Amino acid sequence: MSANAGPRPDRRAAVVESALAAYAAGLRDADSALVRDERVWNSARGQARDILTECLAALHGEQVQVAMEAELTSMALGMRRAFEQIPPIDSLFAAYLLFEVGTDALVEEARALSADTAMDRLTRAVRMLHSSISTRVRAGAIGYEASTLRGVGEANTARRDQLARDIHDHIGSSLSLALRCLDLYEADLAAGGSAHTRIADARKALRDTFRFTRSLVSGLRSYELRDSLHAEINSYTQAVADGAQVAVGINGDEAWLPADRRREIFLVVRECLRNAFTHAAASRIDVDVTIAPDSVACTVEDDGRGFDASGAASGGGGGMSSMRERVHGLGGALRVASYPGIGTRVHFQVPLPQPARAGGSVEAREHT
Repeated sequence: MSANAGPRPDRRAAVVESALAAYAAGLRDADSALVRDERVWNSARGQARDILTECLAALHGEQVQVAMEAELTSMALGMRRAFEQIPPIDSLFAAYLLFEVGTDALVEEARALSADTAMDRLTRAVRMLHSSISTRVRAGAIGYEASTLRGVGEANTARRDQLARDIHDHIGSSLSLALRCLDLYEADLAAGGSAHTRIADARKALRDTFRFTRSLVSGLRSYELRDSLHAEINSYTQAVADGAQVAVGINGDEAWLPADRRREIFLVVRECLRNAFTHAAASRIDVDVTIAPDSVACTVEDDGRGFDASGAASGGGGGMSSMRERVHGLGGALRVASYPGIGTRVHFQVPLPQPARAGGSVEAREHT
């Protein structure tokens, strides 16, 4: 058998079973509810086996995509786990653990491939692993949420709108970041550079996705930034900038920002940056945030390809609508100015709910 040929079926099955054994051991070590009941474990094991099989197929050059039936099955599984009162944290930890176990198995299996195809195949397989897991996590979360909302009668319009914004801004953006890191991983490899940090950034984005989804499906509104606003913006830009120069300026004292306002402002800024990186092909982006005791003003400006802002004025795409809704929800206003071939400028200002507290000020400008 040549190095490029796929492995025998029994060899591939052995790889899957070995990974499943490591997966089960990790769940037992964590005392997960998924391995306490045989029926629950059978469903979890079956889903994991499907995911690993898809990834191995991608590693060996087969065209694979996540079937719609897998999404429906995961949605039904999420509803069943809500009915059985299995904590969402167990499902999300299982997803994270499966990504780790699956990545290790793929890396080991890629060693048997020829040198000229191994990296490309491994990248595709890891992307498939990410897609397989994230698709099922989203579907399971929707099923769990639907079951919970039906049970407690909370399926109102405001809740649905909030849920849509949260899914787009938290889950959507984090998954988009992970995919971009994998794209940059491929680009770095093609250029002959080191790509280890790209995989680390992708894993971090997926961990953030699982962490937020855990709070979302369990009804906890507890997502908080782990670092300062300045540090979180810089961390995001460093992961996805890919050659674009980003200048981040924070003027004022972040202590004046309540945690909920700081979180919402970061999500709006991150969406502006994501649009600039993904759609504008900008070479320069400036982020200026001015924090006063009674308000926060922010401007994100890029020199990218721009667009016709008349559509944004009436709502724009999902990202633009989400930004407007978040800013309006804080009692603020958002304006977009953009022209094809010139660039885009987004400015918003929101009030702060408490009067000024005594404190100093900090000015920081950092280039990434």
